[in-house]
Amino acid sequence: MKRTRLYDEHKKLGAKFTEFGGWEMPVQYTSIIDEHNAVRTSVGMFDTAHMGIFTVIGENIEKFLDYVTLGNISGLPDKKARYSMILNEEGGIKDDIIVYKFSGEEYMIVVNAGNLEKDFDWLNKYKTGKAEIKNMSGDVCLIAIQGPKAVEILRGISKTDIANMKYFTVSELKLKDINADFCRIARTGYTGEDGFEIFISKEHIVELWEKFMSFSVKPCGLGCRDTLRLEACMPLHGYEISEKINPIDVGFQKTINWDNDFIGKSKLLLLKDNPMKKLIAFECLSGIARNPNEVFSCNKKVGYVTSGSFSPTLKKAIGMALIEANAETEELEIEIHNNRRKVKTVPKPFYKRQK
Repeated sequence: MKRTRLYDEHKKLGAKFTEFGGWEMPVQYTSIIDEHNAVRTSVGMFDTAHMGIFTVIGENIEKFLDYVTLGNISGLPDKKARYSMILNEEGGIKDDIIVYKFSGEEYMIVVNAGNLEKDFDWLNKYKTGKAEIKNMSGDVCLIAIQGPKAVEILRGISKTDIANMKYFTVSELKLKDINADFCRIARTGYTGEDGFEIFISKEHIVELWEKFMSFSVKPCGLGCRDTLRLEACMPLHGYEISEKINPIDVGFQKTINWDNDFIGKSKLLLLKDNPMKKLIAFECLSGIARNPNEVFSCNKKVGYVTSGSFSPTLKKAIGMALIEANAETEELEIEIHNNRRKVKTVPKPFYKRQK
């Protein structure tokens, strides 16, 4: 398995590890609940250096990016970011991504770790004109700082005015005691909290980690990252989204720019007004549902649980499920350990931070 440059730092902290997308990653340091609550109430940091980072540069590259994603990338202002997806020809989701625009001739794309090589090959297959796609993943590392005190912590180490950054914007970052060749910051994240993601040259990632440790920022693992994103109803590749799942069936119509000609569009047009599936959120009345527990409506199997866990914030078992679009949701049951348990559907997301 691959390891990030922070692996030794995680070992020093006594982290427990797990395999994720071909990487050996920390799942927790103290406990999932402690780390989850730190992000919700204070601040926590995540080693996200396993994520794939590409830059796309060249003339007239916006048309190419509009074609290989389903978002309106050409309409993105400078220094803004956009959540989007890469589709296959059948309209299935190859990956969900974030695209960052620095200028009309320079973009950065963050992709999921397990899809890095697949995405890189796919983008190069369809690149046009003078577009140049560079895989920066080996040279640039990523740390996420998440929580209501993220701004306060970053003010202590940053020369850049990060407090006035808007949500889903990106900027060059100057640090007080670290002189990195490559350093950028985005007000994005995967927790449902305010926070930032810092892209920094690999030579300085340990230094940055240690700086945050000196400010008593709590290291957090993949365990709480999963419970945090589930509370916020953010999808996880391989669970809520995959190449066999299309964005309409899982409720991502708002990410689609129908004015563009993009890969998979013809298939999605057939589903635009007639989705076959729907992604629901539910609370368990007993037990904890997990992927891929089966979902039943009126004694008929109608789908399966995509993600499920105990919610540290709500102190109850929650989950999401992909079910048939016409399924009745008033009397849903989920089979947990060979017993069918009643669940209650609720609006998404489970948790939404106070502004």
